[in-house]
Amino acid sequence: MEPGLWYPISGDRPGLGLPATAKGTRYLHDNDPAADRRINPARTFKECLRRLLGRRPHSPWHGRVGFSAITEASNGAIFASRFGDCGSMIVFGGGHNNYFGSDMHAFDLGSREWSRISDGYVTGAPDEYGAGREYPNSTYPDGSPVPPHTYGYVQYDPVGNDFILFKGALALGPEPLAVAIPHMFNFDTLSWRRGPEHEQAILNSGGWTTWDATRRTLWGHSGDDAGGNAFIDFRPDGDNGDGTFGQWGDLHPNKLPGYANHNAMQIDPRGNVVVIAAHRKDTLFALNPGSPESPVQQLSEDRTELSLSPYAAFEFAPNLDCFVYFSANQGGKIYAVHAPSGFSWSELVSGIWRWSCLSASGPALNPISHASAVTSYGINREHVFGKLRIASFEGIDMAVLVRHVDTPVYVMKLNPTT
Repeated sequence: MEPGLWYPISGDRPGLGLPATAKGTRYLHDNDPAADRRINPARTFKECLRRLLGRRPHSPWHGRVGFSAITEASNGAIFASRFGDCGSMIVFGGGHNNYFGSDMHAFDLGSREWSRISDGYVTGAPDEYGAGREYPNSTYPDGSPVPPHTYGYVQYDPVGNDFILFKGALALGPEPLAVAIPHMFNFDTLSWRRGPEHEQAILNSGGWTTWDATRRTLWGHSGDDAGGNAFIDFRPDGDNGDGTFGQWGDLHPNKLPGYANHNAMQIDPRGNVVVIAAHRKDTLFALNPGSPESPVQQLSEDRTELSLSPYAAFEFAPNLDCFVYFSANQGGKIYAVHAPSGFSWSELVSGIWRWSCLSASGPALNPISHASAVTSYGINREHVFGKLRIASFEGIDMAVLVRHVDTPVYVMKLNPTT
């Protein structure tokens, strides 16, 4: 594998000379629960006819768009380093009127196979999904979350081995009801638990988060939509004895009022600085996790090649010791963002943050264009959110990218050859 180049590693024709995996594991949509006759038998003449004609099965939880919304309806993903021998990309979500399923899916990086690891709520009648139905704790009867648009609100805790969804939804449909109730899926037990509700925080559309391993807390910032008002953290540890787990931290006001939608942020592994890629300001901001009540500070940058975009991914590559930026608008290129010398807050905010391109020069596969050309579904081309993550092992940082439900998973080795 040449560094700086994208390769498809799944699907019918993976690259790198890799063989295709078994049918039923090659694409995310192979594991659509609606296509599983065991849990979604045809109950009406219309549905029997639909299947006889070779059309994709319909389900009570289908929504307006159906399963493809799990990647297209403003949803992100995580990389779970402790699920599978080499870790797995995890996809969950739906939201609004698009998809009502609460199924959970994993792409195992070692086997290169997709699987459905949780069916979600599949036993409800049609009137139990979508508009007109509310769930007070933002959970279906089986304990899985009513699926919102996840935006940048999902992260992974490698110690607890948990997928963490920062917010919940009391109802779906064209006018969904968001609520500050977090949810956690544990990969050891393959089960959900929920956190307590924060009654003052408004975590609506367009929010973004980062996992702080040093403090064992999830920092989250709301978007601006519908009165989003919060910069706040959530700690997933502890049983509250009332069916909820974890604790909220102090509520702080919106750090970027009017500019908070669809940004991305990431913390450095030492826990000294949170860096925000704010696309509407086209700049990086720094936030002090040791003083979360303080305002953000704009950073000085050496960056001339690109402008920041909404819906981007902003990660950290530990072996390269730098932040990594990726959007769908840069021709498939990945960029490194190097911090200035020093580790203290004052050194980090006073120095120059330097950008460089990690992608190889010359002709190369662009996974955004490649996936757009082969998918058969309607897509949101710009939406990356957390569907690009960094997998790190044995001195190597690997970018892993999930695009659409019927397209390959792509990888890029970021470390230069030595």
